[in-house]
Amino acid sequence: MRLNHLPSQPHADERLTERAAYFQVPGAHLYSVLHEVEQPAARVLLVGPFASERHNTYIPWVRWARFLAEKNIEVLRYDYRGIGESTGALEEMTFADWSQDIRLLSNWLGARTPKAPLILHGLAMGAVLAGRAFDEGIGNGLLMWSPPISANLALRSTLMRWVGLEQIFKFGANRRSTADYIRELEQGSTLEVDGYQWSTKLWQESFGFALPEALMTEQSSSDAYDRPVKITRS
Repeated sequence: MRLNHLPSQPHADERLTERAAYFQVPGAHLYSVLHEVEQPAARVLLVGPFASERHNTYIPWVRWARFLAEKNIEVLRYDYRGIGESTGALEEMTFADWSQDIRLLSNWLGARTPKAPLILHGLAMGAVLAGRAFDEGIGNGLLMWSPPISANLALRSTLMRWVGLEQIFKFGANRRSTADYIRELEQGSTLEVDGYQWSTKLWQESFGFALPEALMTEQSSSDAYDRPVKITRS
């Protein structure tokens, strides 16, 4: 994996540096920002929301990264392949691609010196991805915010919000339900949701891409892992 740096951004706290860069991964470049600190107590990989949800949560996500950095925790945040400022087309991506990105970024972040514990922090769809990576042995700890049980539930939630907004501007026969759009996906059509093209393959794969059973509750995770897990549901 190659790291192509962009100009560093100043921070209100002169001790902190935010380094934007592109990580080269197979077939794409991931836009990322490292919130760097000199002697970190821990390092956190932020695995954020999916597609259009990325835009809706961008500002609080950045503020959270900066808050952690101010608390002496180094943070790496990034955009998925095909989303935000990363390269690639969403309709060509798979959950395996996004899972591979977590492995590559975790390896890079975990290899930085001085050594510090690596925490995976996932939000919404990112919680499913982070949880599955943690289950594979990645990271010294896991924090999940609003984790859906499966990727399909995350997609359905996004789709329902988008359909609700679409219906505001349509009347009569032009108004379509969420079920109508799901039927299109299941019949092989590509669906544009908030500027992103959802493929039938993505929709089908989402049913089988779920949180490990051991991560459904903090109690079950405590029984299954010797690493800390914190789950917060809204």
